[in-house]
Amino acid sequence: MEFAAAALTSIGSAITEGVGAITTAATGPAGVFGLGSLLPSASTAASILSGGATVLSVINAKNAGDAKAMALNAQADDAITDSRIAELQGLDRQTSLKAALVERLGTRDVATAASGVDLSFGTAAIARRQDVTASERALSIDQNTTNTQVARLQERAANYRLQAKQASAGGLATAASLGLEGAAKILKRG
Repeated sequence: MEFAAAALTSIGSAITEGVGAITTAATGPAGVFGLGSLLPSASTAASILSGGATVLSVINAKNAGDAKAMALNAQADDAITDSRIAELQGLDRQTSLKAALVERLGTRDVATAASGVDLSFGTAAIARRQDVTASERALSIDQNTTNTQVARLQERAANYRLQAKQASAGGLATAASLGLEGAAKILKRG
């Protein structure tokens, strides 16, 4: 920003000098016929204005790249937050599945024991193992689903961060290109 401020200051002083030269040429001894000295001043003023426009274009291109990078980084932060939420929701679902298993086993064990059946073998033990196996399978599936969702969100965040770096670099490249193009135009004028 210091560079831009210095450039704009020098452009302003050059414009002031150019306007002073134009005024002198118009009111000088040659009067209206002093156009010969007016033309170089007009060329200088045009070069200065072109330089000012170039500086503003460079600053605008850099700021546009930075703004896009900030927006993409914000999206990356949102994706990371979503991945943490997905992890918490997964833990909540798994806790609910475990609580449901304990409730189901407890209810069945109480009913079976109340009827006088031994819980350690036979149909009661088989039903208990089947419930535990089904619950373990459901927990495993839910954990895999959660892991996939979290990994996908983290990958999305990484992609957003990469795009943010590219946007920032693109803004710098565009700014450099505009600066070089403006300098070439000024040099071409002579």
